[in-house]
Amino acid sequence: MNDYQSQNQRYGQQQPAWGRPEGGWGGMQPVPAAEVSVSERMGFVRKVYALFFAATLFAIGGAGLGLSFTPLLRFAFEHPFIMLFAMIGGVFAAQAVRHVRGVNLVALFAFTTLTGVVISPLLYVLGRTNPGSILAAGALTVGIFGGLTAYVFVSKRDFSFMRGMLTVGLIVVVVAALVNMFVVSSAFGFGIAATSLLLFSGFVLYDTSNIIRHYPTNEYVAGALSLYLDAFNIFLALLRLLNAGSRN
Repeated sequence: MNDYQSQNQRYGQQQPAWGRPEGGWGGMQPVPAAEVSVSERMGFVRKVYALFFAATLFAIGGAGLGLSFTPLLRFAFEHPFIMLFAMIGGVFAAQAVRHVRGVNLVALFAFTTLTGVVISPLLYVLGRTNPGSILAAGALTVGIFGGLTAYVFVSKRDFSFMRGMLTVGLIVVVVAALVNMFVVSSAFGFGIAATSLLLFSGFVLYDTSNIIRHYPTNEYVAGALSLYLDAFNIFLALLRLLNAGSRN
């Protein structure tokens, strides 16, 4: 199960790389949120966060589905690479149809449900060995995500300057995770988890700032997907840190 947890963590670390959709698709050029009226901008932001919260609920439902349906739980545990490729496809599918009304919501919620199913074996094991860590990771994720988001809104700073640093950091984390697949080290894994927590906290600042200022107003699905991937990775990093001393 340690192998599965490590693989699942590594998958989570790669997600924001696929969740950085910026700019509109199609012939029309939607106006960035910063250039519309305050009421239009706030309407766009509310739609993004409403979809983000709904997507999170679907992820929780996916985890519950995996935990309650033993064949699905077993499949997710025994075939992590199949689940990995399914999630990669899910991200690309959600991005590809994000402007197709109705279909975009189905794709977003299907993907987030899938992420819940994928981590259900990890939650199953932790539910038996350290159930408090799941609740703690969830509470900390809400606190970290909410605090960073509030800071962006209150400070009104533009964090788009972080793009280069975050990109480099993401590459380093992914390469380190791949190395750790072959050279398994609990200390190295702890370092990756700690770095991931800092990295995706930075992505929360970056993505929130971009949604407010630079995302076109028709990119509400892309915005919700980016925020979800940030929160998902923070949750996984916290789970890894809170269970660093245990052997599952």
